[in-house]
Amino acid sequence: MKRAARIDPRLKVALLSVFAIILIFLFYSIFVEPRSISVTRLSIEGAPAKVVFLADLHIRDSNADYIRSVVEKVNSLNPDIVLISGDFILSNAKDLEHLGLLSQLKGRKYAVLGNHDYFSSINLAGSRMKVSEKKEANFSVQGYNVSSMDDGLYSSQMGDDVKQRLEEAGFRVLKNEYEIIDSGGRRTLILGLDDCWAGKTNLPSNLPEADYSIYLLHEPECIADWDYNLMLAGHTHGGQIVFPIIGAPQSLFGMYSFSGMLVDEPNKKAYVTRGVGSYPMFFGIADMRFNCPPEIVLING
Repeated sequence: MKRAARIDPRLKVALLSVFAIILIFLFYSIFVEPRSISVTRLSIEGAPAKVVFLADLHIRDSNADYIRSVVEKVNSLNPDIVLISGDFILSNAKDLEHLGLLSQLKGRKYAVLGNHDYFSSINLAGSRMKVSEKKEANFSVQGYNVSSMDDGLYSSQMGDDVKQRLEEAGFRVLKNEYEIIDSGGRRTLILGLDDCWAGKTNLPSNLPEADYSIYLLHEPECIADWDYNLMLAGHTHGGQIVFPIIGAPQSLFGMYSFSGMLVDEPNKKAYVTRGVGSYPMFFGIADMRFNCPPEIVLING
């Protein structure tokens, strides 16, 4: 009678260790980091005081309580201005009912729409298609043209519905529009650019003079070398899952995963936030983040 093959104890320990690491990774990236939001404080000369910047809330049933806590945390910062650069919802018209939570935010509120707000390329296949469409776009200042991104596979009605709900919550939604506000006795131009992945970004001509200019755009890869003082973008989630050394897996699919200070010149800054919410991963059933926690950005606060 043959004896059963024995597993090398060292191999058994190694396999158990790998299994434990995977379990710890899944527990942390699903149950801990996606809700571990922190405040990133930026000191930017010339920018208005007490500006809160957010992006990628992706409000829905499963994270409504979390977004409510984010609103409370933002209000504890006593912002004068709140700027949000798109992706308010995830992928369902039912998400709209939660946008009323944002009415509780303090301060003057401005927003632009993102690709999820138009239901434009909200899955991996659609995102990879946009990578291809971008190659046909012109991101130069003089010839800026993103019409190649307008594939018709989005919902203008959904964008209108998101805009209406945000206006009811006290936001000014800027769609290639601007507003001049007084901030500390200085004229500040707040310009909101409509979503690039829906092919709608178009810089207005003959912008008025201002002491300082802030531009909002959802997708940072669509930024041109415009004449702004501060550009604020989101969309990337910072990669959402970022492994040491190898970085964000989404980069392997040609998707932009950068977060942080994209442009850092004396009178010209561009910042890409890691965002507030998360796109569901692990077969679409759980928010996941690893080495890329969500953030609230506070400027000159």
